[in-house]
Formats: sequence, C-alpha cells, structure tokens
Amino acid sequence: MKFPLRLSVDLLGGKLLRGFSAASALSMIHHLSPSLFSASNQEEIDAESDPNAALMEIPASMMAQTSAPILWIGGQEPLQHPVIGRVAAALNSAGRNVFLHTDGLQLRRRIHEFRPDPRLFLTVEFAGCGKLHDHATDPSGAFRRRIEGIRAAKLSGFHVCTHVTVNEQTQVCETGELFESLDQHDVDGYIVSSAGAADVTSDSPMKEKLEEIRALVRCARWESFSKLLEASYVSVSRRADLASVPVTVPATIPSHDAEAVEESV
Repeated sequence: MKFPLRLSVDLLGGKLLRGFSAASALSMIHHLSPSLFSASNQEEIDAESDPNAALMEIPASMMAQTSAPILWIGGQEPLQHPVIGRVAAALNSAGRNVFLHTDGLQLRRRIHEFRPDPRLFLTVEFAGCGKLHDHATDPSGAFRRRIEGIRAAKLSGFHVCTHVTVNEQTQVCETGELFESLDQHDVDGYIVSSAGAADVTSDSPMKEKLEEIRALVRCARWESFSKLLEASYVSVSRRADLASVPVTVPATIPSHDAEAVEESV
C-alpha cells in the first residue's frame, strides 16, 4: 500500500504554510457538511435533474474560509445530495483534496456521477467485519453492499480508502481480519480514528487501542493521516463547544461597555 505522492506534496505544502502563517492555528483537515451544498438557486435546482448540466460552481466565500489542503466531507450522508458528484469535481478543480466520507450503501449506484481525480478519495466507513458490521450499522447485508461499492469504484479508476471508527467494542484482532479482507479488493488506504467520540489526549485505553489498530495498517503515512484526522475532530468539537457558550455580562458593567465585551468574546 502506497501513500499517494500528490497527497504527500499537498500535506507538506500545508505544513510549510502553517509554519509561516500568522494564524495561531491552521488545520490541515477542514470538515464540510454536505448540507452546505444543497441547491440554493433555480439554476442549481435545475442541475439536480440534468445529468448533462455544467459543473456546479462553489461559492468563493466557502473556499475562502480555509486554506486546508484536505476537505473532509462527512457527517450527514453525502450521497443523499443529488449534486455531490459535481461538487466534488469542482473542489478538485480548485486544487483541494477531497475525502468523501460515505457509508457506501449507495456507492455502486451513484459511482457514475463522479469522475476519477488524483485528489478525490472515496472513503467508505466500516464498523467491523462481516456479520458484526451488519449488526452495528443495519440494514442486513450492509457489509456486502460496501464491498460491491468498493469494487465498482476501483474498476472505475477511483482512489478508495476505508475509515474504521474505533469504539470500546472494537476488537483489535477482528479489525486485523477486516484489513486482510479489504487488501483483496486493492483498497488504497486505511484511516483509523474514534471520529472524535473518545478522549485520546492522555494515556487512556482508547488511545492504546487506536495505536495498536493503526499499527496494523503497515503504512506510516496513513497512520500519521489518521492522527491528523483525529486532531481535526477534536478541533471541530472545541469550536462547537465555544460556539455554545453563552455570553455573560456582569451587571456592574455599563451597557455601552457590555456591548464591547460581547464583541470581544
């Protein structure tokens, strides 16, 4: 398993930019919700039903909000959005690496809506092996449908990665069997994280489990990418926490000063 050269170059460029940037923090991976790409005008609405329509334009403000080399499109299932294939192509054309994080259940049926690109990584979620995976995700047969989607994507010339979400029930040996199974389908990369659901900042059992499973990947660069993704989930969670903190102004502060306090916060 080889780490893509172009992705390595883009990550290196992102690290150099981070080193010379005046910003206090520049995330290497920026999370985007598929809901951001919902059709908002009549032209885009018409494009949803027209497979021959031109590529959807990405608003400049959306691209300007981050210089991260990696755009991770996940959360709500991306394949539920009719124009997601054209969105991915537009982001790739803008020079961004796109990891489209999907449950994979619709991948085989929707693969024709995408076009292969060195910066596009179709990333299929796995919770375990075989029957255990089906039990964890439902409906029955989900594991088989994911494999069919991976096979169709590889035959069509796409980069395909898998994202294994680790939790307290994840078994290291079973995950190793999953990797061996996926090796037979020529998967391009394995990404392992807790998806931000666990505290891995200290020497916790979850951190040890993550490190043990990542070691099974047998590719140092994909292991490092997994750590970058984990850190990005932590960053997103912190921003969400800050956004939810109410602004409290002491009663002794005059009203005009209170406004200044709110603005500074």
